[in-house]
Amino acid sequence: MGYSIILPILVTLVGGYFLVRLRFFFILHPIRTAKRLALALRERRARRSLSLALAGTLGVGNVFGVAMGIIIGGEGTLLWLLISSVFSSVIKYAEALSATGLGAGGVGMASVIRAAYPHFSNSASRLYSFLCLLLAFVMGSAIQSDSVSSAAQSVLSIPPGITAAVFAALVLVVVLGGAKKIVDATEKIIPLTTLIYIIMCFIAIFVNLSELSSALMRVFNSAFSPLAVSGGVLSSAFLKALSEGYARGVLSNEAGAGTSAMAHSTSGLDPATAGLFGICEVFFDTPLLCTLTGLVVITAIGSPSSYTSAMALVSDAFALTLGVPAAVMLFICVFLFAYSTVICWYYYGKECLCSLIRGKLRWIYTPLFITFIFIGALSDSFFTLALCDIILLFMTVLTLTALLLSSHRILEISVRYGILKSKKSRKSD
Repeated sequence: MGYSIILPILVTLVGGYFLVRLRFFFILHPIRTAKRLALALRERRARRSLSLALAGTLGVGNVFGVAMGIIIGGEGTLLWLLISSVFSSVIKYAEALSATGLGAGGVGMASVIRAAYPHFSNSASRLYSFLCLLLAFVMGSAIQSDSVSSAAQSVLSIPPGITAAVFAALVLVVVLGGAKKIVDATEKIIPLTTLIYIIMCFIAIFVNLSELSSALMRVFNSAFSPLAVSGGVLSSAFLKALSEGYARGVLSNEAGAGTSAMAHSTSGLDPATAGLFGICEVFFDTPLLCTLTGLVVITAIGSPSSYTSAMALVSDAFALTLGVPAAVMLFICVFLFAYSTVICWYYYGKECLCSLIRGKLRWIYTPLFITFIFIGALSDSFFTLALCDIILLFMTVLTLTALLLSSHRILEISVRYGILKSKKSRKSD
């Protein structure tokens, strides 16, 4: 079946396990969950940590990652992406809770891994930090730069090299100012960019409202077509839709990778509420932004699988629906999404590097990170996405195993902070 199907299996099994252990609390009690989140968001420190976490997840994965998934796996990818978000949400909850309540002597999820693997804590923690550092270069730098340069070339006819140079200079302006400047930037960029993109998507879907029902039929036919499941055996069409839906969902919201745990662990919240912020992060990322992108594409373009470029697919979808100015506005949104993601991942990568090495060698991080901005702009996007999937797979194995080993503690903390009722209180009810 190949490694592409391993990630869906892991996310489904572990996510399903935690859904049962945590009694489907955010599904069965959505109002209570939302109220607790709203109360926590009154604190500015909590809002800033959520903005930083969203900066790392909301980005070009919500735009071009979804489009690439549809090109490779067909329209059915969109349904599997949505299904994956249910499992991703509970995994994100466990990650953020663990990093806040269980971690010690490490950075974010690396600290949880250190505690979960007592016999080889150093090796496992350092391996995770190294993989996260690689992901900062590939997903946090190269993929974002590739998307921005592709958009600039397609919409404004600007050569990729020039775009990469301007993009790198703007990134340096913020990241050299330190962590506080990074958080300040993401706090301003993310809410505004997200709002603009949501409005654009809703207008585009409304314009093509007459195509919505037939487009949704194509999604279900692609995901569950008789050809997809023949004689009880998964066909390649079904497998592609399933694996691409999950892969694009996980690539976008990073569930299982544990990366945003670094941001949530600085929120100053109790561990369980920090976990709820992880659920909130997935909601904005996958059910909201990824779904809107997918609906814009499938309502505007009859045969998205005929495209080879994700940028061309999304750009044509907006341009055909709202005119050429919409493609320019799309480029602005992509630029701002990518910019906030890059500066957030610069912070993640630097934290991981600092946990791996000491001394003067740390200076090499910034030049390397900027170099990958140029590599991304000038390389093949299919290759960088495939490399990113492989890194995410190894990180996910480490993270999910650590979460399973810590599951009893996650349950205890959830009860202690009122997310779940204890067995005694349930009996008295």
